[in-house]
Amino acid sequence: MAQMDEIDQSDEIIFKKKLKKLAHYKGRGTELISVYIPQDADRSGVMGQLTEEISQSSNIKSPSTRKNVQGALRKITNFLKQIDFKIPKNGIVVFSGNISESEGRTDIRIFTIHPIKELRTKLYWCDSQFHLEPLKDMVKPTGAYGLITIDKSEATIATLIGKRYEIIGHFTSGYSGKFKAGGQSAQRFERLREEAEQEFYKRISEKANMAFVPYGDGMLGIIVGGPGMTKQFFLEKEELDHRLKGKVIATLDTSYTDESGFRELVQKSEEVLKDTDLMKEKSLMNNFLAELAKDGLATYGEKQVMKALELGQVQKVIASEGLDFTVYKIKNLDTGKVEVVVDKKGDFDANKYANGSAIEVIEEMDYLDYLTEKAKETSAKLVIVSTETPEGDQFYKGFGGIGAMLRYRI
Repeated sequence: MAQMDEIDQSDEIIFKKKLKKLAHYKGRGTELISVYIPQDADRSGVMGQLTEEISQSSNIKSPSTRKNVQGALRKITNFLKQIDFKIPKNGIVVFSGNISESEGRTDIRIFTIHPIKELRTKLYWCDSQFHLEPLKDMVKPTGAYGLITIDKSEATIATLIGKRYEIIGHFTSGYSGKFKAGGQSAQRFERLREEAEQEFYKRISEKANMAFVPYGDGMLGIIVGGPGMTKQFFLEKEELDHRLKGKVIATLDTSYTDESGFRELVQKSEEVLKDTDLMKEKSLMNNFLAELAKDGLATYGEKQVMKALELGQVQKVIASEGLDFTVYKIKNLDTGKVEVVVDKKGDFDANKYANGSAIEVIEEMDYLDYLTEKAKETSAKLVIVSTETPEGDQFYKGFGGIGAMLRYRI
């Protein structure tokens, strides 16, 4: 089963996080600008269009909107000049605009995204929000595992996509499995019990069909768990859609069928799911903790990891998706020097930082993007771990969300 390698998976996590952040911003009128630049875009054509837009924006009636649009356009133009129009192989998307939520206050910012797939759209868009649809299309789920836990009284249906599982539904049968005769024949109550059981199997199959069939070939496999023989009886009834029958790759015993039973099912599926991102993350975290315990080839903490990166010691940077730092690249307009500032508390103020100097924020980026750049400088890999697994949650809360596997120790 084909899986993305670690760096691709990490790129996707960063990509989704940035899209979510950008979707949150709203402009006061049509002040937010999106510029999509494919790798083979003509430099003169793009710069010419931006210059033309600056000229056209002088016709905007609202003085504040006119000022904000022109300010955003100049930030985009200056950024492209700063990188000397060196466009990554998948292209680049630049966003800029006034994102201040306070009336009368201006906060013109600039953001960049490196698409995870080849960008074929050349686009200039000015609106009250950033235009993200072409980028969102790049991260629509394409593959999943279906998971079912079932016994005679209840069932849980879920999907596992990457490192995350989503509970589709928890269902009860409405019968206990035992009936009292109450003066009537035991055979009649046995028949009622069997009918209720069959109806329950049919209902769960219909729910599973609705959840799993739309994935088509993207449904990579189905695992069914539960106590006793109920899971086999359920599959033997052949109520599952014929397109799903051949995708059942394992049946496993679990003690329960609620969400705790589902977690047990995932744990017992390690061998079956060994190539999934969830199991890769668990294995990585176990190796990291083992190396730390013996004072081996692992370290953690931002200062320690950044120092190890500078020395070329790092084989693999491990970062939590929970890290919410922002990195600013600031240019001193007097000296031309570019400096990097890491804002961990979310209280960075360019005016206070300037301290009387003439500066310009030429780029604002997510800390995980910054780590990607630093890792690539020494051919290290960056792996992003989630906060939704026990191992990932422990890494974020106990180790600050940043660590590294080392090539060697000094």
